[in-house]
Amino acid sequence: MLAAGILLSGCTKDGETIILPTPGEEQPSTTPLVTVIYDPDGLGDRSYNDLIYKGVEEAAKKYGLRTLQLAPENREQGLAYLETMFKQIENLNDTVRRLFVTPSIVYDAYIRANNKRLETNPYADLLFMETAKPLDGKGSTFYIDYYGAMYMSGCMVHYAAWDLVSLLLANPYIQTVKEAGDGFQAGFNDTPQLNVDKPLLLDVRYLSEDPVGGFKIADSTATRIFNEERHYISGKNVNNVTLVPVCGGAMHAFFRAAKSIVSSYKYVGVDGDMTADKDNCIFSTLKRIDKVMVDYIGMWLNGTMPKHQILGLADGATDVIVGNYTYAYSIKGGLWDNGLNMDSLRQVAIRKEGERYEK
Repeated sequence: MLAAGILLSGCTKDGETIILPTPGEEQPSTTPLVTVIYDPDGLGDRSYNDLIYKGVEEAAKKYGLRTLQLAPENREQGLAYLETMFKQIENLNDTVRRLFVTPSIVYDAYIRANNKRLETNPYADLLFMETAKPLDGKGSTFYIDYYGAMYMSGCMVHYAAWDLVSLLLANPYIQTVKEAGDGFQAGFNDTPQLNVDKPLLLDVRYLSEDPVGGFKIADSTATRIFNEERHYISGKNVNNVTLVPVCGGAMHAFFRAAKSIVSSYKYVGVDGDMTADKDNCIFSTLKRIDKVMVDYIGMWLNGTMPKHQILGLADGATDVIVGNYTYAYSIKGGLWDNGLNMDSLRQVAIRKEGERYEK
């Protein structure tokens, strides 16, 4: 934030006071400003939060904006950032347009108790992400429904995994995480087994009982859990475990653990496109949050940002993509040889997502 330059005052002939900037001093910018306050330690997850960062910076380049992206170390620091933001807005009397964004449900109670404070400033607005409940008072919200894309993933994993699929969920309290897990399990259970004599098994595990936990995990813990998954089938050592990590940045601890234990491992990429890892990633389930951020900032600038919106597979906010998985059993070959039509599956998943949300 730029500090105001030293000001000089003078009077007109009518006695009105005018303020003049000191010559040569840099003046505060009038360029619109987008400020993002992330989850505690959210940035650097090489996943959802990093995609938000990317989308905000792309929007800034596209529309000529300033950005301030804040990554608090803990919840208390994040709340302090928010309180500072609200206090500034209440006392500002300039006409600079400001959009405050938070993608963290951790701040839900604070946001809902304080968002009306923004109503004193017509040039400030708020975007609160990943909540299915609209705000009372000033501010917009949106929610990305992951059920349909994860339903597709649960179906498709049958065509590329052996022995065991390990669905790793951060915690059972965050709606997006639970919804992703429910969608994957529904798709898995709705898909006939390709080998009835040796069916593919699914194990579901929550990593934390903390309402906001499970997104960071020690490598030693990931190693222990991965070894437990390998012994899931009748206590035998199973090398063919496919990981489905719906746990943010914690997924990378599991990838490191798997790589250190077995010569080859498989996983479903979650949130971002990880198919460049063609030796391990069988396909990726995407939240195109970077694109959504560019779109929303554009709508904010032109005054069309909706009060509340639900986005999903039908809107292109989520998707599943198949890369160039290089093991002998190619997922592309498996899908096509077994008669699975991706377009048809997508339409089924969109319908399932809609039915789920209606309920």
